[in-house]
Amino acid sequence: MKKLLMVLILPIFFITGCATQGNVNFFVKPRSAARIKRVAVLPFMNYSNDKFAGGRARDFVITALLQKGIDVVPKGEVDREVKRLGVPNGFYFDTNDLHVLADVLKVNGFVQGSVDEYKIERRGSYAYPVVALTIKILDTNGNVVWQASGVKSYYSTIGRLFGLKTKDPILALQEFTYQLLKTFNPSELKGKK
Repeated sequence: MKKLLMVLILPIFFITGCATQGNVNFFVKPRSAARIKRVAVLPFMNYSNDKFAGGRARDFVITALLQKGIDVVPKGEVDREVKRLGVPNGFYFDTNDLHVLADVLKVNGFVQGSVDEYKIERRGSYAYPVVALTIKILDTNGNVVWQASGVKSYYSTIGRLFGLKTKDPILALQEFTYQLLKTFNPSELKGKK
């Protein structure tokens, strides 16, 4: 009986030891979010020590939105108009800025975000990525119609015990960005309240 119990319990420990830890929280206004058809992805804030993390996350968001069939303004056009508006660092927009951008870029929504954490943590000789992101979609008045945020650690007990290589940090950022955006499905939101 003890052997049978060990045979059943041991795989559970291995599976849970391999799993990544994290959480995702999201909010959506279904009717408003379903109206979003063309967006401008604004520059992302970057609170991490990696100076490229914000740009990478922004690129991953653009790709994920295009895969969902949403029309995305090329980021070069967005950056040019943000610079023309004189918004410092391209991060803080008031309602008037958003209205001007919406008219010039012909969009009905904006995507803003931040890389809240993007680092490699260590436990002994074992290193693994930790990623925390916030992504939100705004209407042209600056109202949030969808937002997702979360943190994910790619620590693995099995990886640590057996010296397995962890996920590449850039791939971890991409994977978690896509995971957050899975909660935004405009085609499924039509008709919901």
